[in-house]
This record gives sequence, structure tokens and C-alpha cells, in this order.
Amino acid sequence: MWLLTTLLLWVPVGGQAVNVTKAVVTLQPPWVSIFLKENVTLWCEGSRLPGDSSTQWFINGTILPISTPGYSITKAMLKDSGEYSCRTGLSMLSDPVQLEIHKDWLLLQASRRVLTEGEPLALRCHGWQSKLVYNVFFYRDGKYFQSSQGSEVTILQTNLSHTGIYHCSGIGKNYQRYTSAGMSVTVKELFTAPVLTSSLPSPFLEGSPVTLSCETKLLLQSPGLPLYFSFYVGSKILEDRNTSSEYHIPSAEREDSGLYWCEVATEDGSILKHSPELELRILGPQSSAPVWFHTIFYMSMGIIFLVDTILCVKIHKKFQRKKNYNLEVLLVSDQGKKDTSS
Repeated sequence: MWLLTTLLLWVPVGGQAVNVTKAVVTLQPPWVSIFLKENVTLWCEGSRLPGDSSTQWFINGTILPISTPGYSITKAMLKDSGEYSCRTGLSMLSDPVQLEIHKDWLLLQASRRVLTEGEPLALRCHGWQSKLVYNVFFYRDGKYFQSSQGSEVTILQTNLSHTGIYHCSGIGKNYQRYTSAGMSVTVKELFTAPVLTSSLPSPFLEGSPVTLSCETKLLLQSPGLPLYFSFYVGSKILEDRNTSSEYHIPSAEREDSGLYWCEVATEDGSILKHSPELELRILGPQSSAPVWFHTIFYMSMGIIFLVDTILCVKIHKKFQRKKNYNLEVLLVSDQGKKDTSS
């Protein structure tokens, strides 16, 4: 049966490949850490063939002898700790969910250990055998971040700053304050912060067409996830929530100069990121120099030429006089030699 299903996943429909998604493991109650002897049910959510509810379950990569969509663990034992994954008839193998079984007095429970930014995160400070815990404090990376009259808090929209080691403390039996062990929570980035680029290097001449591109990258596989792009110059909106990552200026004018930036958001706006500013400078047509500039320029060149000419003439005359003097000295010297020899 599973071999046939695997082959069906590779068969094109109408000339196109089937868009196969991963199955997802959920828990009820939703906590990925529970106490010894507590109960939890794991559910496998994914596409299925009509009338087919069969499911494959795995723990630490080893198949389990169960084929129902739900897998119940009653009175959990330490050996039930591990990474659980599943697969349905028309889905790929899910990402693993790590379930931990603890024996302690106080336990920090989380709805997820690994999640994507924008998703909610529920935390619970849970007492052994559901004993009452009050005056609860929650910590991230050793620093207090929230208290609760009850035992639960929820971060509605997580971001990258929510990654860390969480623990809690609370007052329990004998009015003592107990502290839980730490739990690692990782928030993954859905897409990178955008960078705005220009098709022309700045500055450039007015009248030129220019295209601005808001560049980002989806880091997680999210089929069908639309991103919306907005473009701004200063505080002015140029284009709001468009599915295109480009903004075109057909013929740039000097008035279009300014600081441009873009913004990328998910459809519900739960994740929103903007780029650094990009300066565009548009230059006007080059104007010709005024008449007086040419007059002064040519007069200056004429004066320089005249001065150079005078200097050259003076140097030439001086050199000629020196040459004549040396010739006279030579003649006098030769005449003296002749007179002496006579």
C-alpha cells in the first residue's frame, strides 16, 4: 500500500507534478514536555486518499506498529521520550517533534521547541501531579521577562529575539519557590530583511528609466506563501502591498531625488521587515558656461603665453651674450699664446 502511494506521489497530474506537502505532528495537550505517568495524544495531519485514514508513525526513525491518525500515550514512561514523525497517504514525512518525559517537581512546558517567526508560543509552569503553583515568573536566557497570576503565558507573535533558553519558577508546597530546568526554544527566520537596489548607479541624468528591486529570500519551504512589497521615498508611499518586488520609474526627474526604502510583509501582516535607505540623485541637463567665463579664460591663457614668450626671449639673449663672451675669451687666449711663441 505505502509503495503504491509513494509511486502516486511521483505521477504527474495533467502534465504537472503533484504539489506534495509534509505531514504535521500535533499534540493534545499541546506540550512537548510532560511528567511521568501523564497522558498525551499525537495527531498526524496531512493529505490523504479518499477513504484512507492509514498513517505511518515513527519514533527516532523506527516505524511503530500503529496505523491510526492518532497515537495515544497513556501513563507515559521515560522510554516514551524521543522524536516522533508521521506520514499520510498523500504527504511527505513530517518534521520530527521531540517529546520529553520528566520526573521533577516543577516543569516548564512549551507548545513548540522550534517554530517560525510570527507563530505563537505558549508557555506553562506545570507542577508535579498538577499541584497548584502560584506567583509564577518566566525567564529567558536567565533574565526575567514576564510574571503570571496563573501558570501560563502566550507570546502571540514570535520573532528572532524570542530564541533562547526558557525556565520558570513558582511557589509550591511548603510555600517554597521551586525552579524548573531550562528548555531551548528556537525561532527560525521566514525570510531575510530586504535590500533595495537600483538598476542605475546614483547619480544619473534625468530622463533615464530606473527600476528599484526589493530583494529578499524565503528561508523556509512555505508553498503558496505570498509576500507583499511596498515602496517609499521618505515618508511618502509610492506603492502599497503589491506582489511584485519591483518598482519602475519610466523617466526619472530631478524631483525624484531622495531616500528610498521598501517593506516586505506576509499577507496577514504578522511579519513585516523594511530595508535600509537607498539614496537616488538625479542630475539635470549639463548647462553651458557663461560668456564671461570664456573671456577670462582666453585672456588668462594669452597672458600666460605672453609671459612665457618674454621669458624665453630674455633667456635666449642672456645665453647668446654668454656664448659671445666665451668666444672672445678663447680668441684672446689663442692670440696670447702666439705672441709668446714668437
